[in-house]
Amino acid sequence: MRLVYAILGVFLILSIFFARWYLCSVRQICETSGIMEISMMILAGLIVGFAAAWLINESTFRLLRGQLGGLQREKSGLHDQLLLLEKENQAARKHVAEWQQEGSLLTQVKKVTEPLLLQARQQVESLEEELKVYQRRYENLKFETDTMRSTAEQLRNELAEERSREARRPNVEQQDTPKQETEKSERLRSRFTPATGQTRDDLTLISGIGPAIKRKLNELGIYSFQQISEFTPQDIESVAAALKVFKGRIGRDNWIGQAAALRIK
Repeated sequence: MRLVYAILGVFLILSIFFARWYLCSVRQICETSGIMEISMMILAGLIVGFAAAWLINESTFRLLRGQLGGLQREKSGLHDQLLLLEKENQAARKHVAEWQQEGSLLTQVKKVTEPLLLQARQQVESLEEELKVYQRRYENLKFETDTMRSTAEQLRNELAEERSREARRPNVEQQDTPKQETEKSERLRSRFTPATGQTRDDLTLISGIGPAIKRKLNELGIYSFQQISEFTPQDIESVAAALKVFKGRIGRDNWIGQAAALRIK
């Protein structure tokens, strides 16, 4: 508004100056009263024009004032939002700094844990390989167990058949008396009595010989793989009778072959 008032003042002064110049220089009428009248008329016209312009643009001015007030309110709201955003920005920067610290800590932890993780993976792979080996051993043992069960079942059946045949056989042959059995055991014991310094092997390494049979073989003077590997058919019959096992067991379990193989080792 000051600029408007300044322009009006300058316009009024110029109007008075040019009016006086026109009257004095051009019209040769240099009366103060005339100049004042013309100046007053110019001023009145100016005031009337300014008032008319003001009335015409009053609604515009009011609208502009309303818009200006709205803009000022928006400016105030934007200023408040700016302050809030600055606070949020500071908080975000603080969080970013904390996250960067956490990231550096995680990086350090990763450097420490990577070798441990690699070692753990290697241990897992080793355990998996061992598990596979144990699984294969379990399958082999299971197969051997099943085979042994089948063999035991077959042996039980054979024993039952042998006993059945013995029961049905006519009693024409005299069974050996206890005295005769004792004599046979004495002869067998004298046959396998070891010399001084005779090797005493672990006979239970032979499949089919358990601790009880081993003890009976030792009572007969049989201590080494060499003695078993040198069994004759008569020795097999005598040992089977002394041990009270059915005849085919020594041959079926291949005591002689196993003893020869163990003797070589």
